Amino acid sequence: MKELSRVESGGLLQTLHSQVQLPTPYSEDVFLLHTIVAGTTHVAGIEELEPFLRPGDRLELIRVPGNPSDPNAIKIYNADRVKVGYVPKKENQILARLMDAGKLLYASVTEKSWQEDWLRIGIDIYLTED
Repeated sequence: MKELSRVESGGLLQTLHSQVQLPTPYSEDVFLLHTIVAGTTHVAGIEELEPFLRPGDRLELIRVPGNPSDPNAIKIYNADRVKVGYVPKKENQILARLMDAGKLLYASVTEKSWQEDWLRIGIDIYLTED
């Protein structure tokens, strides 16, 4: 009986190797969603934080599964680990499931503007491999 680990011309493993396509890394991050940051009116010091949030800045997404008001909660932090707000509750369920499955997500600031006492921060959310 031949060993399966041997690859011979016309053998089973050679056939499998030529037909099986292994997953490859993303050539670029996968865009998932455009939304706004929720809860900025409840962030202490948001006025001082605002000048340091610029379009293109990468924001970290952290799951908060124990949040009593939202089991799918996802906090948003800037690069200095300062809380910016949350992914909106109406849009976080699928993102939370992806994160719970070990997928890496991040956000990028697209825009910001003051609307009276509310800082509106637009973000794009991406799936990444790093």
